[in-house]
Amino acid sequence: MPYLKYTLPVIFALGSLLKVTAHDPASDSTAPSGSSKKPRFEIQVNGIYATLETNLRFESTSGILGVKINFEDNLGMDKHRIMPMFNARFNIKNRHNIFAMYYGLPRDAYHVTKRNIDFGDRFIPAGTEVFSHFNTNVYSLGYMYDVFDDDRSRLGLFASFYILTVASGISSDAEQLNENFTVTAPLPNFGAQAYYRINDWFGASGLFSLFFLSVGDYAGSIHTLGGQMDFYLLSWLEAGLGYYLFDINLEVSKPQFTGLFDYIYKGPYVSLGFRF
Repeated sequence: MPYLKYTLPVIFALGSLLKVTAHDPASDSTAPSGSSKKPRFEIQVNGIYATLETNLRFESTSGILGVKINFEDNLGMDKHRIMPMFNARFNIKNRHNIFAMYYGLPRDAYHVTKRNIDFGDRFIPAGTEVFSHFNTNVYSLGYMYDVFDDDRSRLGLFASFYILTVASGISSDAEQLNENFTVTAPLPNFGAQAYYRINDWFGASGLFSLFFLSVGDYAGSIHTLGGQMDFYLLSWLEAGLGYYLFDINLEVSKPQFTGLFDYIYKGPYVSLGFRF
């Protein structure tokens, strides 16, 4: 499985973190005053320098999959973008938490095709000037239970629910082409998040999730991976440097779109976190 090169290091890191956090936090003289007070509400704003890869394969009315279309290589979309992401976490009581995430990324491009492309039931010859767009919005809401939680460390297991909306299309005046589709897919997800405070000023956290689904008109998988170094600036403010990967493969059978698409973004990010 291609995911193993990502998942095995994460599993090892989470196991190592649990070993580290097994010590008695009360014996650590560097524990900051007031650090035992768990914030009730956290908001994080991230700016990701993302490397993007977007692929589509349409299924014709005869049931035959077309050639894969890569929006970056074949339709001229940017391979790198700075994209914002917003996260929030609410500690309901003790070990119980609710968290949410949102990001939106509109993309479009004008491009002269260098190869023949089958876009749905339409054929686009090489040398055609086309306008394409691929706009994504991702909403997520989940529940997390802290199976391990003390003054300096935490390990939470979570279940979340994604709503992915994709609006895409291609048009060309030369070919009198105007093909568009919109897909909204519900995607459940499960994973783990670990956190460890090294000292008064620094900490580390990690995130991993993976889920395969086959429900109704959808089949595929969703996979996320992230790691972050935290810098505590004030009791209510922290900054972070990290790396994040989001990978979704989805098979859709809808009147608006029937076929396969996979969408990946990954890259380093900076963040600001506010704790109350």
